[in-house]
Amino acid sequence: MSTLDLNPDYWQARYQEHLAVRRYSPRTVTSYGVEVRPFFAYLAAHGVDSLAGITPALVEGYRTELFYLESRGRRLAFATQASRLGAVKAFTRFLFRQKVLLTDPGASVEAPRVERGLPRTILSEADVMTLLSAPDVTEVLGLRDRAMLEVFYSTAVRNSELCCLTLDALHLASGELAVRHAKGGKARLVPLGETAIHWVTVYLAESRPHLLHNPNETTLFLTVTGRMFDRGTMSDLVRLLAERAGLERVVTPHILRHACATHMLARGAGLRHLQELLGHATVATTQRYTRLDISDLKSIHRRFHPREQGETPEGTP
Repeated sequence: MSTLDLNPDYWQARYQEHLAVRRYSPRTVTSYGVEVRPFFAYLAAHGVDSLAGITPALVEGYRTELFYLESRGRRLAFATQASRLGAVKAFTRFLFRQKVLLTDPGASVEAPRVERGLPRTILSEADVMTLLSAPDVTEVLGLRDRAMLEVFYSTAVRNSELCCLTLDALHLASGELAVRHAKGGKARLVPLGETAIHWVTVYLAESRPHLLHNPNETTLFLTVTGRMFDRGTMSDLVRLLAERAGLERVVTPHILRHACATHMLARGAGLRHLQELLGHATVATTQRYTRLDISDLKSIHRRFHPREQGETPEGTP
């Protein structure tokens, strides 16, 4: 069997190993490996039995197939199309850089344009305080939940980043948190506020020992079974805590991340510093995450717009 043969199991394993070695997040490694499988099926359906047979026209054709593909009676969202095509483009780039292919057949294929809108939910500072106070800190799980929420809001870490935190990521004496399993493999060091340090310290002393089933477990925040949270379970927990707090909106870990950045921006933080905190490659991404609440904008409008100050332009009745 030639190494160029269309062997999905072999190439998926090599591709995922390549991503893992380059410190992509576990989520990206898994999802990109899964997303490349339908591309192999597409190639086989078009009579391609060797990687050498992948052409720009075929990759472009796969993009078109994604555009018309339906799931549960509806076409795929553009964001989903972009994600699936992105995994394939990264795969062909991998083949080129590994000298499996002489050229990159996916390089010239453009991903679908995705409109990046504002988050549907914007939490005020009062909303966040209500949420943080929701867990019953007299209970083991309530104490854990309070510590997790405080870390989310203090550091603006992503859902997957918090799930993967380990004990050695904590630098409580210096007030820092090492985010190693970051998006794109870009590790960073972020400040951990005094309030978050307090609740994490209490959690470590009074809650985590009760959740610990395996003494060798190094994950910071543990489930009731003593294991690491997955993204879905963490999202469900934050949503449930928001409901218990009486917040009339759906709250996710990403909403807390957005709230941290937006509230800091409103209080005078610079975009460059927020970019480092959020782990963004460019300031442009940070700007998208830190749009001010429309109520704040309306308040500023009322305070500073001439027509809202009772001023009447000369020559008008």
